Amino acid sequence: VAIVTSVMIDLGPDLRARAERAGSDYLDRPMHIGGLHFRLYRGTFVVEDLSIEGLRPGDRPFLRAKRIEVGISWPALLNREVLLQSIEMSDWEMLAERFRDGRHNFPRFVRQSSGGGPRRVRVTLAYVRAHRGTFTYDDQGAPWSTVARNLDIAVTKGVEYRGTASFKG
Repeated sequence: VAIVTSVMIDLGPDLRARAERAGSDYLDRPMHIGGLHFRLYRGTFVVEDLSIEGLRPGDRPFLRAKRIEVGISWPALLNREVLLQSIEMSDWEMLAERFRDGRHNFPRFVRQSSGGGPRRVRVTLAYVRAHRGTFTYDDQGAPWSTVARNLDIAVTKGVEYRGTASFKG
């Protein structure tokens, strides 16, 4: 039982490169993945050493995460729904910047649908937890900044999304 529950399959450099390209194209900035695996028993994808670069080459990265586990509901895919049952991110650092000219470094995570018809695929997130994180806000126009260390964020979806955040230090 211990062997079966701990088996992770490395998805290889080709699939990892495709995931990096797709993520980079979607976010309009380079994204890098150190490792991409599939945990057989739990049916979860594991992303290791993910980074999303800043706006320009040489800028500080927007996000670095040591490990992200994504659980997907496989039956929901048959109904053209991507149900992300859980996302757990650990050991992460996020940098939100506002520049003097008013621009910010936040990527566009949500895109407007093209065309007027219904979406082909619905995406729902049931639970997300990001723990052992550091969030930095750097307002270069004001100028001021703040850092929240040891940040733990949990969000669940019931009728609507609800969540908590706490940090110390």
